[in-house]
Amino acid sequence: MGKQIIFIVVLLLIATANAQEKPLSYKQVDSTTYDQYLKQDWKSLLELGKQSRTEGIDFYYLKVRMGIAYFKENKMLSAIQLLEEAYKVNSYDVVVQEYLYWAYRYGGLLLESRLFYGKMDKKLKEQIKLDVPFVTSLNFNMLATNNLDYDELLKSDAASNNNDIRFLPKNYQLFSLGMNHPLSKKVNLYHQLSVMPTNSVQQENEGGSLVNKSYSGNESRYYADVTVALGNRWYFDTYLNVIFGKYDNINVDNTVVSGGGGSRWASSSSSASTIRYTDFVFGGSITKASYFVRNTVNVSVSNLNGLNQFQAGYSLSLYPLGSTLVVPFGSIQYQNQDPDSTIVFTGGLSYNTEKFSITGFGTVGELNNFIANNGAIIYNQSATALDEFGASLQFFGKNSIIKVGYSFMEMEDNYYNENFDKTTKTFNFNQQNITAGITWKF
Repeated sequence: MGKQIIFIVVLLLIATANAQEKPLSYKQVDSTTYDQYLKQDWKSLLELGKQSRTEGIDFYYLKVRMGIAYFKENKMLSAIQLLEEAYKVNSYDVVVQEYLYWAYRYGGLLLESRLFYGKMDKKLKEQIKLDVPFVTSLNFNMLATNNLDYDELLKSDAASNNNDIRFLPKNYQLFSLGMNHPLSKKVNLYHQLSVMPTNSVQQENEGGSLVNKSYSGNESRYYADVTVALGNRWYFDTYLNVIFGKYDNINVDNTVVSGGGGSRWASSSSSASTIRYTDFVFGGSITKASYFVRNTVNVSVSNLNGLNQFQAGYSLSLYPLGSTLVVPFGSIQYQNQDPDSTIVFTGGLSYNTEKFSITGFGTVGELNNFIANNGAIIYNQSATALDEFGASLQFFGKNSIIKVGYSFMEMEDNYYNENFDKTTKTFNFNQQNITAGITWKF
């Protein structure tokens, strides 16, 4: 009986508490959020604003106050959502215009901010005085790779038979200089020139003895990417990467060896001391930057190492906090290459603050003549990367960005017979990549 009485009392207390909870009213929300706005109590304002919108109470000044509150809390993507809603109601409010412009810029939507600048009040534009210089940034990057198993591979090869040949990359360095040019308020050009010296060894089993012949090469790349802002946070990119390469021909009057720092076989012989080649990548992508999700679809065609490639994929970045603080990302890519096809998966997480950014990632799949980052990165070694795992760290200065990174790759390559025909027999090695770079902003 006592338990029943306690249960009834609890029910009465709950019912009384619920009865005392009054639904929000427009007048209450308006006066309270205005007071919180004046006191700059952003967290309380956002809490009440979310509750109000959930209960169906939403109005122009609530959108404005919440948008500014999100801006002050450095949640730029959420700020953009509310300020865009307010702008649709009243496009003449200069307060909304100013906060929305800077939310675009601080939220990473630079082209969108330039597009919006043209719609802003004349006096506000005179106050901001947007200056678009011919060059907005200049960057220098370096990549250094190293075959971690190189010394061991030179000394022994228990799997090889007589006349088996394999190619061992020792190391290569990639030096890049890039510039960013705003061609107009809605069009941006980024282009980059790279040079890549390489050092490799051709190893042949001659009657049980390993004969190593060193050769070097050099590759130059010109990359260009044009981005067009289509409005409403839609962007279209088209890119081109042209590769010019050469390397020592250590098989004079024999089968030609050529290709991006690795090996590519031709059926004809050559007496030239240097083998030259030209490859290319051409593609495009379209991106929709929503408030909490960024979606990108990409497609490219290329001719690398004497093979034709077609690649298409989908990339996704999430902004669960309504800001760029924590950003999970991933992609799935389909590649077809004369005549094989493969699927490559990438995933990672980025943590970003005003002073630094750290990103970790992993890629699983066969990376052979594979395209990444809108054609800016090309995996055109003769060996196939089976996976890659790494991290990068960026430090943000007033007018510069310093970046360092590291990644580890498991590699696989094929043996060749005495006629330089690729066989099905393979060998493996590990490769590490160290990156560093600096960007100057103008």
